[in-house]
Amino acid sequence: MTSERTFAFSSAVRAAVPIFVGLVGSSSSGKTKSALRLATGMQRVYGGKIFFIDTEGRRALHYAPREGEKAVPPHTCEFTHLPFSAPFGPLDYLAAIEACAKAGAKVIVIDSMSHEHEGPGGVLEQHETETARIAKVWKSSLDAASQSGWQAPKAARKKLINTVIQLEVSV
Repeated sequence: MTSERTFAFSSAVRAAVPIFVGLVGSSSSGKTKSALRLATGMQRVYGGKIFFIDTEGRRALHYAPREGEKAVPPHTCEFTHLPFSAPFGPLDYLAAIEACAKAGAKVIVIDSMSHEHEGPGGVLEQHETETARIAKVWKSSLDAASQSGWQAPKAARKKLINTVIQLEVSV
């Protein structure tokens, strides 16, 4: 059965729609600096502030101007810095992203998103914890509970993704 819905059609017109970019590269390949350069370009289009969610031990601050100085692109960049430490679960990332958006971010750089999967409190660790919990409740082996152990961590990741794509922020 389908629900009764109405739809509004309009001619498509180019607009400043948020963009999502992922950078991949080996260690020390310039991902952080490149991300800030991209963010500066996005800022020219979207306006607003750049926020930086930093899981890498404040390494982003290498690209901030010294106190009292102005940024000198491409060497330094103006941004609001958010140190972000474990736990690195999807809902923790979502809370940080939403806090940045609420504080006025138009562009958010996240360095690094890989912790959400493999870091302390990330999806892999959540799966391990949830699998052990389920196995105990079911009085079964970890192998028997493993597939069901993905349900909660994957639901949290889905919530992160689905919420972020609805925000009026470039990430």
